Amino acid sequence: MAKSRGGGDLIAAIYDAIIEPSGWDDVVKRIVEATKSVSGALFIHMGDTAHLSALCNTDPFYADAFVQHYHKINPLNAAAATVAAGEVWTATSISQSDSFRASAFCNEFVRPQGWAELVAVGLLRTPKAFGNLSLQRSADAIWVEPAEWHLLETLAPHLQRAVAIHDLLARTRGTTESLGAAVASAGFAVFLLTGDCRVVFANPKAEDLIRRRIGLRYERGRLAATSPALTARLHALARQGAQPDRAGGDIGGTFELCRGENRPPLVAHVIPLAPIRTAAIFDLDRPVAAVFIVDPAAGLGAQVRHFAARFGLTAGETRVLAEIIAGNGLLAAATKLKITEATARTHAKHVLAKTGTTRQTELIRRFFETALPGSP
Repeated sequence: MAKSRGGGDLIAAIYDAIIEPSGWDDVVKRIVEATKSVSGALFIHMGDTAHLSALCNTDPFYADAFVQHYHKINPLNAAAATVAAGEVWTATSISQSDSFRASAFCNEFVRPQGWAELVAVGLLRTPKAFGNLSLQRSADAIWVEPAEWHLLETLAPHLQRAVAIHDLLARTRGTTESLGAAVASAGFAVFLLTGDCRVVFANPKAEDLIRRRIGLRYERGRLAATSPALTARLHALARQGAQPDRAGGDIGGTFELCRGENRPPLVAHVIPLAPIRTAAIFDLDRPVAAVFIVDPAAGLGAQVRHFAARFGLTAGETRVLAEIIAGNGLLAAATKLKITEATARTHAKHVLAKTGTTRQTELIRRFFETALPGSP
């Protein structure tokens, strides 16, 4: 039933909007249509201010009037502020009262827009703010049909979860602009994933890969590769990397992402980030799996040189390190650098010793963590 009324695809669209915020308008539109409502709005109240994040069938004049004036005299505010996140609520007891019908809010704002009732889904509630998805109903459709109410109850926890993640992502970006600048100049994309491969952070280069479907895609709220085999490997590595007791161990992996004929593949390094790292940089209190995607053709010269200087690597050791970060094995590195495999292994052994690591996966994690702002 939910699938036929847009529930299944709509849930996927809700989580897609976390990564692409412009998708919220489409989400609100589809919910309005599925519930036979007149219009809809996703809004946040903070103190004396109101912010409309997404709209459907709302005249810009009335949207601006609401933000500037009418939210302050809305008789529904007190009750709407008590709606719990994830709860579906109807304003019938207020909106159908004589006092509401006599109010300036009703006569100047509600009636001119052709609606007579409001149904809301709670999105967030804090001591200083509340947010709802507000659906406006016509006088002929004041009562929500059981199937439509069930759809809203099905969508409510997903809306709540998506808004919470969206808010976290917005705060993360707001406080870590240096991260975006750093990884942009480094030439690599960064994703942070939960154990089930849901994205909690993606820098602009990562989002660009998703938009252009280069090696990766977004499927029902989870990061996936363009082939089932690579998707299975990515998900397995993410599960390992997000386990609380594994964030410091020898786990992680590297694989290639195809981006079409006649173009070298991208290299994806999946590594765990410990809570101390995610808390310091991303305001997350749990370990996550980080996916660093490198374009070997673009190079990471500045970051490699910085890392090499930090740990006192020689020129030969630095060149081998660069090949490891580019996803090459020691034999391929030796061939490219025109040295013997034994020499390459000796350089790699020295790099591990100088950086306090014991395996290549640990070395890769150390390299990318060092590239992040706030590294010790």
